[in-house]
Amino acid sequence: MNRIEQLNLRKKAAIISMTFGIGMFITKMTAYFITGSVAIFSDAAESVVHVAATGMALFSIILSSKPADETHLYGHGNVEYFSAGVEGFLIVLAAGFIIYQAILDIIAGPTLESLSIGVIFISAAGAVNLALGYYLIRTGKKTNSLTLVADGKHVLTDAVTSIGVIVGITLVIITDFVLLDPILAIIVALNILFTGYKLM
Repeated sequence: MNRIEQLNLRKKAAIISMTFGIGMFITKMTAYFITGSVAIFSDAAESVVHVAATGMALFSIILSSKPADETHLYGHGNVEYFSAGVEGFLIVLAAGFIIYQAILDIIAGPTLESLSIGVIFISAAGAVNLALGYYLIRTGKKTNSLTLVADGKHVLTDAVTSIGVIVGITLVIITDFVLLDPILAIIVALNILFTGYKLM
């Protein structure tokens, strides 16, 4: 595979990632508005980060493809390291916001509705993210793109988060212990925080 083919494959993967990221955000926010679940909101917040980070990834892929010039004697490839670091930072910010929202929910007392519908929405989103994450990592390794690999790992984390949320919401449905929802959101946020730290 030559350089042009690699670049085109990287761009295609980043555009696919952004498109699906927007779709996942809409799906998860719909589930949040239907249910009022802060755990589902925590999952949706991570999708916002995914869209922002993928935009950064696409920019870095385009910039890193430029040849060396007078001000960048060794090319622009190092921007991909910067992009991976920024993605990690955005994930950490999202985790902090989720924890804040969950604490507010614990204090006020959660009001939850139609949780079964929320589980269906999040299950669909999680399945799509699982496939997308593996695709991005495989494409990143194939094209030597640190940015795509980082994006893929983030998407896989998002899928694992969705699985955790599904399990938690199912337990809330079975036990009717509504405080489990914000507690689960904090656990999800701590996992997101660790992922962001590793990326940075």
